[in-house]
Amino acid sequence: MKGRTSTRARITGSLTGSFTGSPAVQRAVDRARQAARDTAARLPRSESAGPLRAGDLQQVRMTDLLTDGRVARQTRRAARRLGLARTIDDTAAWAAYGALAALLRVVDDGSRRAVVIDSVGERSTFSRWAVQAGFSPLAYDVMRPGVVGTNVEPRSVDLAVRLHPHSTSGHGVDEDLTRASWAVRRGGLICITLRLGPADEGGVAVADLRSIIARAADRGLKLVGDLDIEDGRRAQEAQRQEDGSFGLALLTFRVQHDR
Repeated sequence: MKGRTSTRARITGSLTGSFTGSPAVQRAVDRARQAARDTAARLPRSESAGPLRAGDLQQVRMTDLLTDGRVARQTRRAARRLGLARTIDDTAAWAAYGALAALLRVVDDGSRRAVVIDSVGERSTFSRWAVQAGFSPLAYDVMRPGVVGTNVEPRSVDLAVRLHPHSTSGHGVDEDLTRASWAVRRGGLICITLRLGPADEGGVAVADLRSIIARAADRGLKLVGDLDIEDGRRAQEAQRQEDGSFGLALLTFRVQHDR
């Protein structure tokens, strides 16, 4: 609601507002920062014993539906066990984990030289994890008009992603996939997320996903993996139980044309 300040905003404001000029308040801020550092130092360290490998993500689906928050939380914990950077967004972790699996298992040849484009930007969960895995993702929104051919050479990209919380909308997914495909080489991948939910909130239904996948196939984009009957049942059940947005779809496509 407008006019209501979140707890986080109130805390942030108390530390960064006009009162930070007071020496007493500044000392309190310094103590709070030191306490935060001390707390972080006491947190359990990763159990990861070496660099991230494709086999570490062997069971991760590259195309999937998220309709249960417990699954997202489990994914975030799994990422931490592998030594990946922390994130407080379970859903972003779930999406980034699937895209990272696509990068390591399908795109990478072991050299870590794949050209990766993150349309969201370098601070996204996926980009931070890709850097940790040894890649150097670039931050260009290849799904915007004019970017491919100006900032990005056509057919020069191995993987392009656009992931939660900046998902592709149901209304613009066809255009986004088309523009991304101009940047990606034949055999390369495009990973996107779409919100599952009401169309007037930018979401899509399971039936919409089937139509999107079929239209993408007509443009030379083949889905990697599949959405099975049980996926659809879970999503439809969640839709019946929720009034608003109720989940996320992760779709990974392989570019099969040379246009």
